[in-house]
Amino acid sequence: MFIKNLENLQFKAEKEQSILDCALSSGHAFEYSCKNGQCGVCKTTLLEGEVIELLPQIALTDTDKQQNKILSCCCAAKTDILIDAEDLSALKDIEVKTLPARINKIEKKTEHIIEIELRLPPTAQLNFLEGQYIDVIAPNGIRRSYSIANSRRKQVITLFIKKVNQGKLSEYWFYQAKENDLLRLEGPKGTFFFRENRKQLVFLATGTGIAPVKSILDNLSELNSTLDIALYWGNREPEDFFWQPDYANLNLMYKPVLSIQNKAWTGDVGYIQNIFLNENKALNKVQIYACGSLEMISSAKNLLIEEGLDEKHFHSDAFVSS
Repeated sequence: MFIKNLENLQFKAEKEQSILDCALSSGHAFEYSCKNGQCGVCKTTLLEGEVIELLPQIALTDTDKQQNKILSCCCAAKTDILIDAEDLSALKDIEVKTLPARINKIEKKTEHIIEIELRLPPTAQLNFLEGQYIDVIAPNGIRRSYSIANSRRKQVITLFIKKVNQGKLSEYWFYQAKENDLLRLEGPKGTFFFRENRKQLVFLATGTGIAPVKSILDNLSELNSTLDIALYWGNREPEDFFWQPDYANLNLMYKPVLSIQNKAWTGDVGYIQNIFLNENKALNKVQIYACGSLEMISSAKNLLIEEGLDEKHFHSDAFVSS
């Protein structure tokens, strides 16, 4: 059996292996993020053939199903199939590696957020695209995914980590981790990265979803980009804005937004997608990069597409529960 797309890409379909995993193991990459059916980033249209469902396709709506949409991370080919997924050529030279790393620095940013800096062995190199994530395997064997918060030109890997109540890895990060601890990381992963385009860039981020956005902004700053850029960052409390964008060479408009009213707050209050839409009606001129909670991603995507945004100009990385 074979999997094909509209660009005449063809690769072998392995029995009971997801379409996405078949693509990745063949050296190709389609859009994806969570790989467990929750985020919907890997949604594509099944044009010909039949598939079997390996995992529940949670992110699909009834309308999606009527339109023959499938999630490539959840489905395997039952026959030869044709799908409309785009092969992301920018990822062709990105090799996923498993590498040792040591904790270089632990910095408390707020009561619930820490910054972790990892250093790789002198002979090791992790080539990634800004916006991608890595899996970290802690000494206790627990694996979790974290977006990289710096550009590839840095000699370290920076992560922003939020405490999760009863989180299996939070116990380690917040109460046991110490400098020089030996960890393993696997990556880079994901398809959240900057696409070359002359449209205005709009970043929508919530919480630690600012990490991949910072990574992309760092890179654009190092390249002295002349693009118009807008960043809307949403949080629950004023103290949650633990990082401030400082890019003197970028044409950047930054707007912090609280999701709930606070007496100490004089800025915007509401949902970042609504704040953005109230200020921007020319959706044909923008390219959206959204990162954060699954609820924000879903709401923002549905709202903006309904208002006229081309779905191809909405890129996202949803943080979902492990």
